[in-house]
Amino acid sequence: KDALQRYAGIDSRRSLPRFASQTFAQWFRARGGSSAGAGHKGPVILFPDTFTNYNHPELGRAATEVLERLGYQVVVPPTKCCGRPMLSKGMIDSARHVARLNLDVLAPYVEKGARVVGLEPSCILSFRDDYLDLLEGDPRARSLAEGSMLLEEFMTYARDEDGAELELTNGLGKVLFHGHCHQKALVGTTGAMEVLRSIPGLELVEMPGSDRCCGAAGVYNIVQREMSAQILDSK
Repeated sequence: KDALQRYAGIDSRRSLPRFASQTFAQWFRARGGSSAGAGHKGPVILFPDTFTNYNHPELGRAATEVLERLGYQVVVPPTKCCGRPMLSKGMIDSARHVARLNLDVLAPYVEKGARVVGLEPSCILSFRDDYLDLLEGDPRARSLAEGSMLLEEFMTYARDEDGAELELTNGLGKVLFHGHCHQKALVGTTGAMEVLRSIPGLELVEMPGSDRCCGAAGVYNIVQREMSAQILDSK
């Protein structure tokens, strides 16, 4: 950890993110994908963002189960990173390159009416915001933007447009919700709160002061190092 602080600028007092032994994409392939027969409402594209794929594949597995229970066939295409980290570093040409690769993969699904669903707001919302600038002049970018949704947005869409219903069991008591910065800036937290409130027995509280950033944005090492130091020094 001392070496990481010295050479990478990561505070030695913080733990490093854990990487899963099996990525979400590997799990999805190993299970044989999603049954087309069970997806009577058609396909939905689940975008495997970096955090879900490598750090928290259990989120992707849970999302797959939710989408399948809603009546959709889940498709996980061979996409690249959304390009948002590159933009945060000013690597515009690299971001445009991966954006074009992703558009080439996702556009055929969108053209057939499938929705693209994401779990990490910064990633899926880049399709609705950044890609319109990076791929200006390509009409497919506009179609992708209009067809991309956060999971909670799609759940509401599936209910209202396709009559999809999800049987929910009692919640696990009190839940604190911290809105994502990108989510709040572009779409707000109303949709997420609405879906969470539909869980029976769940006591939902939107965290006070949740307008503050969690510290994982932009130049992560610098921000996280300073925040970690402040938190540890206050104890």
